[in-house]
Amino acid sequence: MKRRWLAVVIPAILGGLAAAQAPPPPKRLPNGLDGPDKPAISSADAARQREATIKALKEDLRTFDPDAVTARQVEGHWIVIAGKELLKDFSSDRAAAIDAARILKDLRVNQVGTIPGSNPPFEYWLVEGKAARAANTRITVVPITSRTVRAEQVGGSWVVTDGAKGIYDFGTDGEGAKRAAVVFWKYGFNQVGVIGSPRPAMIYPLFDQRQANAEKVNPIPPPSPVGVYRDIARTSLLLPGNVYGGPKSPLDVAKLKTLRAEKGEWVLMHGNDLLGRFGSNESAAKAAAKAIQDAKVTEFVRVGEMGWPLFLSNGQAIHGEPLTAPKIGLRADHLKITKVRETYWFFEDTRPVMEVGSKADAELLLAVIQFYDLKNVSVFGRPETGGLRLITMGR
Repeated sequence: MKRRWLAVVIPAILGGLAAAQAPPPPKRLPNGLDGPDKPAISSADAARQREATIKALKEDLRTFDPDAVTARQVEGHWIVIAGKELLKDFSSDRAAAIDAARILKDLRVNQVGTIPGSNPPFEYWLVEGKAARAANTRITVVPITSRTVRAEQVGGSWVVTDGAKGIYDFGTDGEGAKRAAVVFWKYGFNQVGVIGSPRPAMIYPLFDQRQANAEKVNPIPPPSPVGVYRDIARTSLLLPGNVYGGPKSPLDVAKLKTLRAEKGEWVLMHGNDLLGRFGSNESAAKAAAKAIQDAKVTEFVRVGEMGWPLFLSNGQAIHGEPLTAPKIGLRADHLKITKVRETYWFFEDTRPVMEVGSKADAELLLAVIQFYDLKNVSVFGRPETGGLRLITMGR
C-alpha cells in the first residue's frame, strides 16, 4: 500500500496560512477528551472511563447493499449511490466518485456513519458493524497512532488528532470532535484512506491488524504540536490569541458559475456552495465572478455566524478594487463597533461604514480586518437580496 503521512496528504485540501502569520501552537497536547488541565488518573481508571464512554456512544448509521454501490451523474453532480440511497456527493469530480464507488465495493462495506460539522467531512464505513479493512494495493492510506487519538482544541478549533497530525477539524463543535474520537476508539481505526488528488475529495478511516500488532510493542511516536497546528491552519482560519475565524474551503475559479435559480434569481455558485444572491441583477453576479477570478482566489472562509465570505489566494488576503462595484474604504486602526438599534455597525471615528450583524460577528470580523490589514470592501448587488461583499487589501 502507498503510505504517506497525513501532514503531506491533507495539505492538498486547502492552502495554509503563511507561517509568519500564524499564532503560536499550543505548548503541549492533552492525553484525553477533557483538555490539559484535568488531573492525571491511573491507566486502569483511564481504561474504564474510555470503555464507559464507548458504551454511551450514540451513532447515526445507515445500512445499504454493497453490491448496489455505483457512481452516477445526476443534474451535473457526480454521486455515489446504493440503490436509492445517496452515499456521497462529489459535485463535478467524476474521477473521485468512480474511485470511491470502486473502493466501497472492494471493501464490502454495508454501513455508513456520519458526524456533521467536520472539515474534511467525518464519514466512517463499516462491514457488519466492524471497521473496514484495506485488502488490496489500490488504496492510498495514511497511518494513525490509534493509542493517542483524542479530541482537543488547537488554535481555537476543535480537532481529532493523534498528537502528530490534525485529522478532522470540527471548528467550534467540541462535542462533535469528542464523538468522532470515541468512534475511533470503538472501532480501533489506525489508518485513513484518501481518495482524490491533488486535493483529497474523501477520506475514510480503516483498521489494519498488522499495524495494530506493531503498535502494541512499539513506543508511541513523539507528539508534534506544530504539525497538528499546521494541518488545522489549512482547514480553519486561526487568528492570534487562539481565536477561531471560520472554516476554510478550497475554491477553483474555473468552477465558478452564475446561473438563474428559482423565481429567476441570479446566484453565484462554486460546486454546492452558494457564494452570493443577486436578485434579477445578472450583471452584478457576473461582475462578482470576474472579480474573484481576477484575484486568483484559491480558498474562502465563512467568518462568524453570518458567514461573511473572506476570499484568500494561497493563504493571503487578495488585492484589487473592481471598477464596476461600489466601494467602502476601511482604515483598520480607526474602526470601532457601535450598536445601532438591534444590530452592530462598523464606525470609522464618527462615520458609519457598514452593518455587520451581532456583536460576536462584529468583533470577529474586526479581528480579521486588522489581522490582514484589509482596506477595501467592494459591493456586488444589494444587501436585501444577499449580494456579495469582496473584502480586499486594496490596490
